[in-house]
Amino acid sequence: MRTEQDKLTTALNRLQPKQGEVIDRNTTIRFTFDGVEYTAHPGDTVASALTAAGVKVLSRSFKYHRPRGLLCCTGHCPNCLVQIGDEPNVRACTRPVEAGMDVRAQNVWPSLNRDLLSLTQLGSRFMPVGFYYKTFIRPQKLWPLYEHTLRHAAGLGEVDIDTSLGEFDKQYLHTDVVVVGGGPAGISAALSAAEAGAQVLLFDENPALGGHLRFTVPLESPSSPQASKDLPELLEAVNRQPNVTVFTETSVLGWYQDNWLCAVKEARLFKIRTKSMVVATGAYETPLIFDNNDLPGVMLGSAVQRLLHLFGVLPGRQVVIVTANEDGWDVAADLHSLGVNVAAIVDERDPNTCTSPYRDGLTSAGVPVFYRHTILEALGSNTVRGAQIARFDERGEISPATAQSLQCDLIVTSIGWTPATELSYMAGGKSEYNEDRAETVPVFTPPGIYVVGRAAGTHAVDSQIAEAQQAGSNAAAFTGFGEFDELTVQSSGVPEPRRSSDRVCVPGKKKGFVCYCEDVTDEDVETAIAEGYNSIELLKRYSTISMGPCQGTMCSMNTIHLCARANGWTVQETGTTTARPPTTPVTLGALAGQNMEPVQTTPIHQWHLDHGAEMMVAGLWLRPNHYGKPAAEALGVRNRVGLIDVSPLGKLQLTGPGVPELLERIYTNQWDNLRVGRVRYGAMCNDEGVVLNDGVCAHLQDETWYMTTTSTGATTVFEWLQWWLQSGWGEGIHLTDLTDTYSAFNLAGPQSRAVLEKLTDRNLTNRAFPYMRIRSAKIAGVPCQLLRLGFTGELSYEVHCPSGYALHVWEALMEAGKEVDITPFGVEAQRILRLEKGHIIVGQDTDAMSDPLSANMAWAVKLDKPDFLGKPSLMRISAEGLKQLLVGFKMVEPDVVPDEGLQIVESEADGQLKIVGWVTSSRFSPTLEESIGLCWLPPDIASQNGASFTIRMDGHLAEARVHHGAFYDPDGERLRM
Repeated sequence: MRTEQDKLTTALNRLQPKQGEVIDRNTTIRFTFDGVEYTAHPGDTVASALTAAGVKVLSRSFKYHRPRGLLCCTGHCPNCLVQIGDEPNVRACTRPVEAGMDVRAQNVWPSLNRDLLSLTQLGSRFMPVGFYYKTFIRPQKLWPLYEHTLRHAAGLGEVDIDTSLGEFDKQYLHTDVVVVGGGPAGISAALSAAEAGAQVLLFDENPALGGHLRFTVPLESPSSPQASKDLPELLEAVNRQPNVTVFTETSVLGWYQDNWLCAVKEARLFKIRTKSMVVATGAYETPLIFDNNDLPGVMLGSAVQRLLHLFGVLPGRQVVIVTANEDGWDVAADLHSLGVNVAAIVDERDPNTCTSPYRDGLTSAGVPVFYRHTILEALGSNTVRGAQIARFDERGEISPATAQSLQCDLIVTSIGWTPATELSYMAGGKSEYNEDRAETVPVFTPPGIYVVGRAAGTHAVDSQIAEAQQAGSNAAAFTGFGEFDELTVQSSGVPEPRRSSDRVCVPGKKKGFVCYCEDVTDEDVETAIAEGYNSIELLKRYSTISMGPCQGTMCSMNTIHLCARANGWTVQETGTTTARPPTTPVTLGALAGQNMEPVQTTPIHQWHLDHGAEMMVAGLWLRPNHYGKPAAEALGVRNRVGLIDVSPLGKLQLTGPGVPELLERIYTNQWDNLRVGRVRYGAMCNDEGVVLNDGVCAHLQDETWYMTTTSTGATTVFEWLQWWLQSGWGEGIHLTDLTDTYSAFNLAGPQSRAVLEKLTDRNLTNRAFPYMRIRSAKIAGVPCQLLRLGFTGELSYEVHCPSGYALHVWEALMEAGKEVDITPFGVEAQRILRLEKGHIIVGQDTDAMSDPLSANMAWAVKLDKPDFLGKPSLMRISAEGLKQLLVGFKMVEPDVVPDEGLQIVESEADGQLKIVGWVTSSRFSPTLEESIGLCWLPPDIASQNGASFTIRMDGHLAEARVHHGAFYDPDGERLRM
């Protein structure tokens, strides 16, 4: 026993240097917490540095705003969530501290230590479990006030929507065996598989391998000589093994079908395909439920050991330890050896069941031991000031007459473990509750999936290593390396001392918290079950237990025990909740991956920038959104002439005798009758009859066709055509992608013919070059293809030219149009113009459920054709009747412009609003001087021209009317000028 008082520093709760710690005491860094400056050492976490400085209150709880402090020190509970800069919900116990770091408490007002929102505790009797389902229903008009108040009072960190985008990345990995967990079991399994010849990826969420051996077995005086020898040997072996690749500080988030795993390390997401997996994820230490069990200064035993041995931090100086296993005695020995006053060891067991090697030494040193006792309450207001304990009577019930108070500033609980088997469950594994161990142990895993170590209920280090070696060998054999070896030491097959207690709750008169995330108490659980939510899945959803940041790691097993007790069931009969990814929180940015800005620009890109264009993202391209005034640009096209860069359009050339047959099957309309020199609009559908893309296709020569697609659909259509060509459709067809080879410009407006005539000798009269035709011509000396189209609703020509000459042709067109005040226009003006004509944009006005019959494209569908992609689905839709229609609308108030995506509603008999449709496109038309748009509506409304309907806008309802046909030039006269 080490009892030297000099192990304690005088100024802070920092111990003297010792072997195994992860901090660098030679360097000191500074950071702030709520405006107060603190010091730390490299290697410290935010929480360890604050604890060393004597800070115990780190956060406030979600619902009642109770003070919270360190509990688990593993990042598996919500008690230390803080805001660091603009990043919310950071786990202070795992985030390394950095120089200059600005750490703040979350969701407190006005301050952490004086949070007035904690007054909500006074009204807790009016906020029982599920109160938000029953309260504030009426009067309905006051719900916005209730909602604002509730959302302001609850919640966690603040999301800064103006923060700069982070750097995120994704990486794809393929391997034979994945081992999740870098403790003694995980390392042993990885080594065994690698020695058999398999390639192994070893993942661990901690900064270094070793698992619990890093802190539960002090290297200076280990509780197990074998264990202290194992760790250095294991680390050295894994570093020497070339077949093992180690990823530390990496959390495996989930298992998906066919052994597809997802993991994250900081801002990088890993997508992993493996043949076999070994789950060695350890176990979560289970909190004990008793009055005020959430008070700062109540900690788990493993958390205290992490602080002592990894960071050299002492979380308290007078300690009461509540235990039901040998692990609690290990913590007591650690603390006592450092000179800490262990005020009492409160052991729930009988004396004859305690087999700790430290028992005699601690009792002879004068440490009080209370057998068959438990804790009733943590005493104190903001931090622990004492503990009230009591004895169990002959029946195992608490005897209130034996209650007594002990003075302390730290309460350590060590009553049991919950195996971390989420990945096993996701993979289809099954576990059963083992009464002897008071833990769930695996009874079935799918082929190629193995569970070892504490995750399998095995706590003895020698047993962990033995079963992991066999599991690793079998995982390698499953992938073709070596021979299978029967698992002789797996899980419950190994006799060892019981490490968990089935007594998870000490009933009291105050609040004992089951779920720290959602502030759910044991009384709340009983209330929910009494109200009929006695199924563990229903109980979870109604009470929100395990739906917070910890995702059940701290509360799930305790909830199952309470549910079983209330229902009179066994724990096995009660069952478990469904495990779903992610197992640990992950940022949306990491899931999204790289912030992939488009890297493709058109040959006119610099010209656009030089002339003041504001660029926008369109698929993989950067395009001019506008040049300053979109409305003026649209009017310039309507009244004179405008020029837009449409180079991102997909451009495909199809050559061969089988092209007409292919087009007949790909498009919904007819193509075998399209003569040379003509252009036709067409829509493509997938097998389900959903609109895939649209565009035009021109017949250039006998066996040569030229197809254009939407800008964002170019690659999709090219791959779609390749798929069907390789399936045998179309005879002798050669498909060429010319999207980058050719640039394209749309010259539109009543003066467009006059401008183009200055640059070509091609006859552009209406008779020689009518609407929906294609002609070859030289423009400014450059061979081009001219397509006479009408997306904008005006006389217009699409000029397709070699990209190498694009800037020359563009500047020539702009120069030729100077006399008539030509206007360069961008995507926004184009969208206004197309909307005035009622033209749709696939992907904006349609979605993954839209068919052409419903999307006002029935004129482009020929159901009398022999066959085409999507025909059976469209025939069924036609026979059954349409459920929604895409139609135009005008706002009754012409200046009101609804946002795209807003809901269309109608009143029901009870006064509620029913959603019946939504807005897809909406703009103010500078030509018509009113607000117009497209929307989806039920047929009974959409079929009536002028029918009125209601759009739900921000804070009010707005009236609109159905409009059939084009808003501008409905007869199309201007297209054919």
